[in-house]
Amino acid sequence: MGGPGAGKTTVSLLKANWLIENAKLLPEQKVLFLSFARSTITNIQKTTQALIPEKNRKLIEINTYHGFIWRLLQNYSYLLNGNRRISLLTPHMASAHLAEVDGSDMRGQKLEELYADNGLLSFDLFAKYAAELFKRSDRILRLITDTHPVIIVDEFQDTDGNEWEFIQALGRNSTMIALADPEQRIYDFRGANVNRIEEYIKKFSPIIFDFEQENNRSPGKDIITFGNDLLLGKNKGEMYNDVVIKKYPFNRDEPNKTLKLNIFEAIKRLKTGVGSDWSIVVLVRSKRIMFSVSAYLSSHTSLPPIFHDVAIDPNGPSLAGVVITGLMEPPQFNQLEITANDLINHIRGRSGDKVAETTIQFVNAINTYLKTKKVIGKKRLLFLQELNEIIEKRKALKFSGVPETDWLTVRSLFQDCESDFLKHVYEDAKYLRLLNKGALLSERLSEKWRSSQSYDGAKVAIEDALLQEHFIAAQTSYKGVHIMTLHKSKGKEFDEVFIWEDYYNPLVHQKSDGKQLNESRYLLRVGATRAREKTTFLTVASQPCILL
Repeated sequence: MGGPGAGKTTVSLLKANWLIENAKLLPEQKVLFLSFARSTITNIQKTTQALIPEKNRKLIEINTYHGFIWRLLQNYSYLLNGNRRISLLTPHMASAHLAEVDGSDMRGQKLEELYADNGLLSFDLFAKYAAELFKRSDRILRLITDTHPVIIVDEFQDTDGNEWEFIQALGRNSTMIALADPEQRIYDFRGANVNRIEEYIKKFSPIIFDFEQENNRSPGKDIITFGNDLLLGKNKGEMYNDVVIKKYPFNRDEPNKTLKLNIFEAIKRLKTGVGSDWSIVVLVRSKRIMFSVSAYLSSHTSLPPIFHDVAIDPNGPSLAGVVITGLMEPPQFNQLEITANDLINHIRGRSGDKVAETTIQFVNAINTYLKTKKVIGKKRLLFLQELNEIIEKRKALKFSGVPETDWLTVRSLFQDCESDFLKHVYEDAKYLRLLNKGALLSERLSEKWRSSQSYDGAKVAIEDALLQEHFIAAQTSYKGVHIMTLHKSKGKEFDEVFIWEDYYNPLVHQKSDGKQLNESRYLLRVGATRAREKTTFLTVASQPCILL
């Protein structure tokens, strides 16, 4: 157990290396390291390369829970539902399927139906079915645990009930090493439990190592001290060297101006101190604020723009990419129906949250039109009129065979639409950078063009590329300026952290109850402790954050 940067991962990897060096593994056995986030996995791989001799690295398997369980279920899930072929129900497609479903129980039931009827398996069900597989087949469990006699589970405090059942099953035969920070639990909403660490201790009676006083992320700084004080409410009135609270006056014309000025100051400071590989992150409470901040940092106002990356939610961009690549394919006789269905998936799934009733009514009306050719309503007629225009313009296009150019050409068909539902495709697709940084998609589209002088099969290509994106290591070389939500920052680190409070959307609501205040303390602690050098809170002067 230990806080941010305490060295839990490093020590566990050194333990794995010791087991290998001292011949504690049999031939073909490996130490398994499981974590939640792909970005964390890449960090762990880098640490392994720095610490572990090359000959031993191949005996340490580093994977996400999802990656490891997906392989397991691909091999054996037919024993659970009789369906020998399963497909991943990606988060963006799950959002489209669940748009009209209320309540976690109903959502879970819908996901189970999709798996039982169609072999579509959501990430949300991975651990549940893996645990069920182990429960019903001791032979399969033995195959896994005989191969991995020692299993390290990272971020243990964040495990939900199904993941805990999965870990308990593995622990029947393998030695478990759990890494946990009791004070970094921010996923109660997805099933994490405040008693999970106690449950582990009761179940396994482990040896406990407490690294609470260790700090290797920001040694010599008082950032961790601030984070711990925040949890106890001891931070108010205290002065910290490396955590600054600035109260900014609201500027109606440029609400985010103070943030931009502070980022410019930080860039200058870091270039002098850290050098060329500096990194800054702006952390906000919600996705909506994230996009608002991004738009302002990109703008030419009284201050020049700041180039930055945004940790976007993939649902909208991914579904927009399916719409666009569907139109890159050769036109079909039923093109209107094909594109309308792709658009419906985008409309239903882009937000990743529950869809508004008016949006559901709109989607239902379009579905009815596809069957009856009858529709009423100004917005619906506008949508169908502009969709028909897009399809006609697409038919007249002559592609160059350069995937990036042709992608932008199709995307531009949505740029000047008046229907919000069509404009959203253009806006979301701007964030889908697979054509620029994803060599896989570009390569596949190029192959299709070379083979047939068309993009026939382009939609399948992007869906396959997006599928693979869920299992490959994510970016962790954070340089420059980044914007993300506080939740997204978990497991990452930067030279400087700015936690920005939007005037209209406080970090902590004034009327928060005890439970909400406690959750906010944990969340702000996670954000604040991402910094190696300095953390700055920017809060509204007229109504400062009540926890600061």
